[in-house]
Amino acid sequence: MTQTAIDLYSGCGGMSAGAAVAIPDLQVKWALDIDRHAVATFRKAHPDAIVDCDDVSLVSASDVVSRAGIDGIDWFFAGPTCQAVSTMGVFHLEDPRNALFVHFIRLLDGFTDAGKKPRRIVMENVPGVVYGRNLVIVKELFRLLEERGYHVFADVVNMADYGLPQLRNRFILVATLENVPATFPKRTHAPVGEGDYEEFVSVSEAIGDLFDPSSAEAGSAQADAFRSEFGRFVRNTPGRIPNQHANELSEINRKRISHVPQGGSWKDVPPELLPDRFRRVRLTDYATLYGRLHERSPSYTITAGFGNVTSGCFAHPIHDRALTVREGARLQGFQDSFEFTGPRNAQYRQVGNAVPPYFMAQLVRHLLDGGDGEPARITGEVLASGKKLPSMVRRFMEKRNDSTRAKSGYGAGTYWPAGWGEPIAADAITANGYRLTEMPFRYRRRDEWRVSRDKFLNQDIGRIYSETRDSFDPEREIALPLVKKDGVDAIDRSVAQLLAILSDRTAPMEIEVPVRYLRSRIQLIRGKLFELGIRGLVDLTGTDDEAVLRVGGQGIPALAKLDFAEPMSSSEGAVRAPHLVLDILRIAPRPKREKRVATSA
Repeated sequence: MTQTAIDLYSGCGGMSAGAAVAIPDLQVKWALDIDRHAVATFRKAHPDAIVDCDDVSLVSASDVVSRAGIDGIDWFFAGPTCQAVSTMGVFHLEDPRNALFVHFIRLLDGFTDAGKKPRRIVMENVPGVVYGRNLVIVKELFRLLEERGYHVFADVVNMADYGLPQLRNRFILVATLENVPATFPKRTHAPVGEGDYEEFVSVSEAIGDLFDPSSAEAGSAQADAFRSEFGRFVRNTPGRIPNQHANELSEINRKRISHVPQGGSWKDVPPELLPDRFRRVRLTDYATLYGRLHERSPSYTITAGFGNVTSGCFAHPIHDRALTVREGARLQGFQDSFEFTGPRNAQYRQVGNAVPPYFMAQLVRHLLDGGDGEPARITGEVLASGKKLPSMVRRFMEKRNDSTRAKSGYGAGTYWPAGWGEPIAADAITANGYRLTEMPFRYRRRDEWRVSRDKFLNQDIGRIYSETRDSFDPEREIALPLVKKDGVDAIDRSVAQLLAILSDRTAPMEIEVPVRYLRSRIQLIRGKLFELGIRGLVDLTGTDDEAVLRVGGQGIPALAKLDFAEPMSSSEGAVRAPHLVLDILRIAPRPKREKRVATSA
């Protein structure tokens, strides 16, 4: 029986590409991404799918079902953007980019209301989503999915354990309507092959057959047979291999990496060739900048910037150049028949942001077969226990490095840089925070830094509030369409309008707001309006139930619920967009009046 899939925040389509290998007759019916070049690539790979390039906040499930002709959904893939929870950035739970998780749930509810409840969900994100305060997001996803009848489990997997030639750790969440075992595929590889495990697949095994892009044979591959299952997977076409082109290096960057041996980094570059900033960094920082891959090791994580040798370990093991788009795609587990479109930098970004199809194919097969696997370390029971999660990421201790300085020093990647004179004693370096000279730390509070980058700070929230307060009809149902206009986030616009509608409210109301992100945005935006000197703001307080906000004054409150809804009307001229709806569940009772007893004169 044919199975169907939809792909939200699809990028170029790594999840769908892997699933299509596992299920040859899979029909991908719909996908959405905001990147127009990624959308073009997805359309090329799935010409029969409806692929939208749009802001997710403006998309309704009912419209998708109608346009894509969806009769049922077997697989719902989702890969929300990761910058707001990335370990490379700063944790800020209220970052507007985390609204992508909210819209995922909103669309899930919309598909369910349309009678197309997805049978299986697979979501991918960065490991940072389980660290620190970010774990709140994971707990909320579990709660919301379990409330909707799904069996949910998750883990952070190192895809090198499954034969991908890349040290790529990713958070994977699975939710199914069937009560399947909470397991992931059995691991097949290990840093050192022994017993049932093969050794990690190397960079050479992944890209060693590809001719240099400057050669006459560029776009083809050597005829040598691959030794690994991975090699046979990616090399699936005998014809021309697309995207075998690389970014050009400046002369200074070419000179810099010419001094870097396999496995080395900026510490192997003569100091006179390096930018001045490297004199001010800690020896434990930036261990992979100007790094060169080692052909006998797996690669580091392929990122959206892997075409830039200054931003990580992205130099070719042998040639003095950056990796080509195709070489990165190989390391990501894309088959050679998959072609990336758009400008070259857009192609690099698509590859680096993708979910590796090679791993995805194994995961989908495992979920279909239901065989033995690796028990998931994150379950509803584990999260409910309140216990700290085990270490999710294992450090790779088998890194190869041909640099003569790498054999001693201050730990992996922190060896003494070339041309810096006699090494300073390790304890002296440690005492100074691994810096060469004493200097004060100049870090701002991380949360303050991230909040300062929040887009809504630059939005004209005050104007939206004032215009709504002046024009709203209090007798009208409170249903606010999600509209993105004048650069204002759609949810933030609706929240500002809601606060204006509730302004000057003295009668109390307790509003259930099931989505934590929405509660946070309400409080943040009210705080911003207060800073702007807006008068008449509604009183807003928390309650004993963290999901309930109280507005208004004292007394017995009315009860209401704030949630998302599909387009409210199909009539001509109606706004065909999702809505934020305040649903009054119970009107507060009127105060009892004392009965007056008539007395005779």
